[in-house]
Amino acid sequence: MPQAVGDFLILDAVRESNGFACAVSDAAILEAVEDAARLDGLLLCPEGGATLAAWRAAVADGRVSPDETALLFNCATGLKYPMEDRSRQLDRHGPIDFSAI
Repeated sequence: MPQAVGDFLILDAVRESNGFACAVSDAAILEAVEDAARLDGLLLCPEGGATLAAWRAAVADGRVSPDETALLFNCATGLKYPMEDRSRQLDRHGPIDFSAI
């Protein structure tokens, strides 16, 4: 995000907790939003997608262990952002592939 309203509070919390911050690409954010929708049924806002993408990067580079518990925040809703139409129709006369639904 270009600038958060409470950016100084966020940075203070990161420093006090000995945490870290990282940047993620727009492509990684979009991928995280898409994955969360497709795999988990969650409609993340881009900020939530950035959090998921950053967590993935931190696990990949070893800053966070895959065994650790992490809490990721999605602070808004994905409903206010345009979504790609992914609707499909089922052939009511043919077999239904439930794994594809």
